[in-house]
Parts: sequence; C-alpha cells; structure tokens
Amino acid sequence: MVHKLIGFYGDRLEYTPNRTDQLAIEIGSHQIACMVKNSITGEIDAIELYQIDQSNADWSDILFEVKQNSKILGPTYSDCFVFFNFEEALILPMSEMSASASADYLSLVYGNDERADTKFDRINSVLPTVTIYRIKKSLTELLDRNFLIFKIQHTYTNILNDVLNRASIPTIFLKLIVYQKHIIIVLIKDNQLQLIQTYHFLHSDDILYFAISVTNQTGVSPLETELELSGLVDLQNSLLDQLKKSFGIVNFDLINITGINQKSPSNYSLYFLTPFYKLLA
Repeated sequence: MVHKLIGFYGDRLEYTPNRTDQLAIEIGSHQIACMVKNSITGEIDAIELYQIDQSNADWSDILFEVKQNSKILGPTYSDCFVFFNFEEALILPMSEMSASASADYLSLVYGNDERADTKFDRINSVLPTVTIYRIKKSLTELLDRNFLIFKIQHTYTNILNDVLNRASIPTIFLKLIVYQKHIIIVLIKDNQLQLIQTYHFLHSDDILYFAISVTNQTGVSPLETELELSGLVDLQNSLLDQLKKSFGIVNFDLINITGINQKSPSNYSLYFLTPFYKLLA
C-alpha cells in the first residue's frame, strides 16, 4: 500500500524530538513527505518520502504503514506542521471569504462533500487573499488522534507565499512543481497571479501538454515564458529535454542541502527536494 521512495538522515542515531525540532508532514493523494528540522541551526536533520500505491485506501491504514516504516514519525513533537497537497482548493480575495461562501465556492467547483471540513489560510501578499480548501473529516480526526498539537496549511499557500514575495518576477512566469503522480502549476503575468492548479498525469507527455496549455490560456507563446522547475523532475523520462525545447527560458528552483548526510542525496538534482525543504523555509 505504501513504500518509501527516499529516506535521508543525518548523524543522529534516533530522532527523539527535543524543543528545537520541527516536524513537517505533507499529505497528498499519492505521496506523503515527512521532514525534521532543527529550528536553531535551520538544518534539515531527516527527510522521508513515501508513495501511496493503493488508491482510495483508508487513511488510518496509510498512516499506520508510514509510521511502521518511518524513523522520525514515532515520537511526539511539540512543534508540528501538516501541509495538505490536495486539488480541492481555490484562491479568493479576502473580501469574498466567509465560512458559508467558501463552502459554496468549493461545492460549485468540486461538487458537494458532506464528509469534508472547509479550511482557509491567509496568503502573505500585497492583495489580501486566502486559500480555501477541503479536508476529509476522517483525515483530520486521524491527525487529532496521532498528534497532540499541530498547525495546518495548504501547500498552495506555502507556494504562493514563496513566489509572490520575491523581489522580482519575470513578465510571464510559469512555476512547475512535479510530484509523484501530479503537478502544481503557478502562472503569473505582469505581476498578477493568473492560476495555481493541480493536474494529475500518467506520462511525461501529459506534463508537457498541461504546461503548454496553461501558457496558451494567456495568449502568449511558451517561447516567451520563463519556466521554473522543481520536484521529482528526474523521475520522468525525457521531460526535462521536452520542456527545454518548448519554453524560452528554463530555470531551476535550487536549494542547498544542509544537515542531512551530504552523500545520500547526491544522486538527485538540487531541485529534487526543493518543494519539501520549502515547507519549513
């Protein structure tokens, strides 16, 4: 049902949490990432990435298997963050946000779901905006049973807080983050957010199609677009070559690997772990 894709660890023999440890868990439909960060040194002490192989599996069974295989999830952390990487999310102006309106917007786009709770995050941007999203009640109840104290946020919020607060953004900017079986695309044109959306894929050709399709929605050519890549790009055969041929500029969202054993991640590009490291940036 679940298997570990990567597990990188530092020099600690075990990960019994102390007051300087932060735990981050990112939960998506097809993968779960776990990470321990020392808040004093700012270094990542451990990171694990799990693939969920069985669709529609019970979350209690999934989390049980992850905990069975994890070196870092067993103990209780006093500083814990849970990020939800699910597609049922929208970006709204703060002026349109209310509990009833948020639920109505999500139901309009994704259909009714009485088994889900509606949540929202404030985005730290010039224009007051929020991420509204739905989380299955069974999942939130499971997290309540397994973690005494934790803060929640949608992955969209974390991504937009990173992008929208940069000193400068290209005129036409496309950010593409590759996960195990889905991608997140952010499109910004003339410093205005045009889109953030999740797309599920089967092959690398699907990723290329989605990226080109999104730029075409703005009426511009991919050759006029600056593309920023991060995530599990290297796992998709020929994707990088296809993107370089199709887009005018292709850059990478790089992050230096600190804290965990430097030799372990050397088989991967620096942008491979960027989306996970930035959860606790």
